[in-house]
Amino acid sequence: MKSLFRSFFTVSFYTFLSRVLGFIRDILIARYLGSTVMADAFFVAFRIPNFFRRVLAEGAYSAALIPVFSGVVLNPKDDHEASDFVENTTSMLLFATVVLTILFFFGMPYIIQVLAPGFTDNKEAYELAVHFGKIIFPYLIFISLAAHFASINNVHERFAAGAFAPAILNISFILSLFILTPLLPSAGHALSYGVLIGGVLQFLYLYRSVLKFYRPRLRIPVLNEKLKKFFRLFLPGIVGSGVIQLNIVIGTIIASFLPVGAISHIYYADRLNQLPLAIFGIALGIVLLPSLSKAIKSSNQETIHNIQNRSIEFSLLISLPSAIGLFILAEPIIQILFERGAFIKEDTFYTSQVLSYFALGLPAYIIIKVLVSCFFAREDTKTPLYISIVSVVSNVVLSLLLIETMREMGIALATAISAWINAFLLYALLFIRKNIKFDGLIINNTIKILISSSILIISIYGLKMSLFGDFNTVSLLLNSMLLLVVIFLAIIIYFGLIIMLKVFSINQLKEYLKK
Repeated sequence: MKSLFRSFFTVSFYTFLSRVLGFIRDILIARYLGSTVMADAFFVAFRIPNFFRRVLAEGAYSAALIPVFSGVVLNPKDDHEASDFVENTTSMLLFATVVLTILFFFGMPYIIQVLAPGFTDNKEAYELAVHFGKIIFPYLIFISLAAHFASINNVHERFAAGAFAPAILNISFILSLFILTPLLPSAGHALSYGVLIGGVLQFLYLYRSVLKFYRPRLRIPVLNEKLKKFFRLFLPGIVGSGVIQLNIVIGTIIASFLPVGAISHIYYADRLNQLPLAIFGIALGIVLLPSLSKAIKSSNQETIHNIQNRSIEFSLLISLPSAIGLFILAEPIIQILFERGAFIKEDTFYTSQVLSYFALGLPAYIIIKVLVSCFFAREDTKTPLYISIVSVVSNVVLSLLLIETMREMGIALATAISAWINAFLLYALLFIRKNIKFDGLIINNTIKILISSSILIISIYGLKMSLFGDFNTVSLLLNSMLLLVVIFLAIIIYFGLIIMLKVFSINQLKEYLKK
C-alpha cells in the first residue's frame, strides 16, 4: 500500500502542476474569448479530440492495455514478447488514428452538425467550428500515441512522465495565445493551432520516455491472440470508462440549442470541476489499475480487498470536502478566476451555478474511477459499458426535462445525478459478484468522514459570510486573499477533525506527505 500511495502522490503532484497551468490557460481564454460565438465554436471543435484524449489517456486504452501487458511483463515467454507486443500495438494504434483522422477531417461539417445541432441556425458559429475542427483534429494521432506510451510507462510503475505530459499542452495553449494571436485572424485560430502543436510535443516527450524500456518500430500490425484480447477489452471500455466525458459531450449537444454562451459556461465550470477529479480521481485510477491487476493475477484476496477498500476510503476523504468547497464557493471562485475582459458578470452568475450543480456529482465521479478500475483489473470492460449506457440514457432524459426551467444548470444537475446512478450500479454488481468486501475499517472511517464533512459545510458557510461580506465591492486582490484564507481555514478544520476522529494519525499524514 505504501508503494501505491507513493505513486498516487507522484501522479497527483504532476497533475496538480498541469491543472495550475490549465487554470492560467482558461483565465487567458476567458479574457480573449469570454462566452462569445467564437468561444462556443472553439469549445465545440475541441470537444471531439478532447473526448478521445480523456478516454484514451485516462480510461479505455490504459484499461485494455495494462491488464494484458502486465501479464506479458510478469510472465514473459521470452525476452522479445514484451517488445513484440509494444511494436504491434503501436503500429495498430497509428494506423487506426490516421484513418480516423482522415475520415473526421473530410466529414467535419457533418460531425459539427451532430455535436452542435443548434449551430445550424447560426452560420458564423457553424463555419468557425468546422474550420477549427479541421485544424485541431490531427491532434488525435499524436495524443493517442502519447497515451499509449504513458500506459507502457505505468506498467513499469513510471508514472511521472505520463502525469506531466498534459502540462505541455497547457504551455502550448498559453504560448500560442501570446505568440500566434497577432499573426492569425483570431485568438480562436491561435488556440486551434496551439492544440495541434501541444499534441506533437506531448508525443515526442513520451516517446523519449518509453525508450528506456523499448524501441518500438513501425510494422504491419498482426492480429494475434494478445491483440484480439486487447480489442475485446478496449472497444466496450471506450464507453464504459468515458461515461463522464460522454455526458459532457451530450451536455454540449443539448446546450447548443440554448442562447450563446451556454456551451462556454459548461466548459469553464467543467474545467474547475475536473481539478479535484484529475488530481485525485484520475490519479488514483491510473495508479490503482496496474497494482490491482498484478494482485488479481497473483490471486492475493487479502491484498485485493485492502487495495480496493483503501482506495474508496481515500476517494471519500478527498472528494467530499472538494465538492463542498466548490458548491459553496462557486461564485467567488469563478469571479476571481474569469471575470475580466470578454467574460462579464452575467457569465459569472451562470458559470458558478453550473459549477455548483456539477460539484454535487464530484464524489461519484471519483468513486467511479476506482470502481471501474476494479472491473478493468479483472479484464471486464463490458459491465461498465452496460452500466454507462444506463447512465447516459438517464442523463439525456434528465437534461431534456430540466433544461426548460434550469437552462445549462439543468444539464449540470442531470450529469451529477447520472454519475451517482453509475457509481451505485458499479458497486452493486461488484458486491453481488463478491468482488468487493468492505472491512470494519472502511465502515468506521466513512462515518467519521461524513461527520467531518457535515461540520465543514457549516464552517465554510460561516467563513464565507463573515469574511466576504459584500463580495462585489472589494478589490480583486482582496477577494483573492479572502478566498485563499477561507480555503486554508477550511482545510485546517477538516483535516483537524479527521485527525481528531482518528481516520488517520499525524504520523500517517507525515508519511503520506513525505512520499
